[in-house]
Amino acid sequence: MEHAELKLLAGMIADEAEKRHNAELAPKWQHAMVVFKPSHPEMKQHEISMERFMQKIVMMRDNLRVLEQQINANKSLEIGEKLKLQGYLTRIYGSMTSFNFMFESDDDKFQGSGE
Repeated sequence: MEHAELKLLAGMIADEAEKRHNAELAPKWQHAMVVFKPSHPEMKQHEISMERFMQKIVMMRDNLRVLEQQINANKSLEIGEKLKLQGYLTRIYGSMTSFNFMFESDDDKFQGSGE
């Protein structure tokens, strides 16, 4: 990797680190639990705090943003390839809008292609 590429990569990482933050849960979900209950009563259910679940969702969102930046900055990808990969990312974001009810701020929510 050349010096200029390393500098660009370091800048992208620094920019992304600044953008990352812990999104706030909507007040009604604070101190709540997510319970995964299996269909068979003899199987153990799984519980996770809503805060921890939210952290996982935010980490996925942040990593998708980094991937999107890397695709856009990649000089070896043709424009058609970039558009194809961007299409996949847009559909992923669209699927993840299902989790928007958890976020307090609209700025933290996922946006699909319809928004």
